[in-house]
Amino acid sequence: MAFSCGCDPKGLLEPTFKTSKHFTDLSASFAVNTKHEQLSTHYSWLVELRKEFSQTAKPYVEATLQNPEGGPPLQVPAIELVDTQKSFDKRRYYIVSPALPRLGCGLYEVKLTAYTDKNKSKKLAEHSNHILSRINTETCYKQEFLDKMQALASNGQSWTDARPTSSS
Repeated sequence: MAFSCGCDPKGLLEPTFKTSKHFTDLSASFAVNTKHEQLSTHYSWLVELRKEFSQTAKPYVEATLQNPEGGPPLQVPAIELVDTQKSFDKRRYYIVSPALPRLGCGLYEVKLTAYTDKNKSKKLAEHSNHILSRINTETCYKQEFLDKMQALASNGQSWTDARPTSSS
């Protein structure tokens, strides 16, 4: 069973997590807010710094996210996670966008850029990928979404078990 809500699941292939010289993807998705009947979403992207920068100990990291409504890209500063329990081997950055009132089905481009400082004086590295939306907020509403998620749970599947693969 392929999870989707308001989308044709055929052809919705999950992009792979990527690794670049300085960053690796740990998690990437659209988080869904079911507070209202009309769903809203936001980008949620977690990356790990694989290789420290020799030019600065505290880089400014910013994400450029494709605007689902077709406007200019969204520029979002990355949040460096504080590892108070020392459970991370390397530094991690979390990117969360403002609420997206509308989201269609398909792949959306995301790019991470590290700079020497907040003034963006010098670019240190870039890292790019895509995030897949399996939800169309114009045609999928709260109850349908919750029912589909419940059906996955009652079948003993997580949404990751329900991902289409290139062979399906």
